[in-house]
Amino acid sequence: MPAAGETAVMEQLRKERLEVLELVKELRRAREHASSPAADPGAVVAQATPPSAAALQGAGDEARQLVAAAMGGDSSALDKLANLAAAVPTMKPEEQVATASGIQSAFELLGTQAGKGNAAGLQALWQATRIRELQVFAVRAVGQAAGLGNEEALKPLLDPESYLLPRSLATAALKPAADAGNECAIQALAATAADPKQRGLWLQASRGLAVAAAAGNATAIDGLAMLAAVTNEDVRKDAVLALEAAAHNNQPRADEALRKLGWT
Repeated sequence: MPAAGETAVMEQLRKERLEVLELVKELRRAREHASSPAADPGAVVAQATPPSAAALQGAGDEARQLVAAAMGGDSSALDKLANLAAAVPTMKPEEQVATASGIQSAFELLGTQAGKGNAAGLQALWQATRIRELQVFAVRAVGQAAGLGNEEALKPLLDPESYLLPRSLATAALKPAADAGNECAIQALAATAADPKQRGLWLQASRGLAVAAAAGNATAIDGLAMLAAVTNEDVRKDAVLALEAAAHNNQPRADEALRKLGWT
């Protein structure tokens, strides 16, 4: 039987792999959208060219080098990175995971730099949000920058339509800022939880509010309480588990919410 530490590491690895697989799905959807007759003719779309075996092996290093070049002002770097991302759906499954993980790692580096106040990093991220194949990586990294305290990065996530960003990506990207206790991010997620028109984003809202609720944030706990009462089983389960974790963390408001819902 694995030790507690080993179990935690295995669980983290499992979550990271699932996240990467979700990124692969997003890339596949982007590729399908780009090839459909209804695709926006004005959008920037990279041509998918399957990379060589050597390129696959060094995908992570290549992605990081391209990100560094983009921060340095190389206007072609993001296009090259988009070509790599566009090729992911054409690869074998294990290659898809390795390449998507490498691109994700590069964008995490970019998000960290932007979160530390690097203006060139934030500008490169913003440019990447305009490239379909890079958008999912870029918006996540914008969220990472917001979680590190960059208020400029937070603005488009709070009002995605005005910045022409998909609300689904922006909602998920609010989690790092909410985790850090940013009240605007928490309120935005709670508003999503309370809006029946955004029921498709309720699971993202629940996950985004969990850490804040565990820390005792009343808005987050109340948002989870609303989601714990919905009919969608996946959303309800996620919200209840988040409330239970908050109650276990000695948050009486969460305990009271569970009691009212009939879970205690």
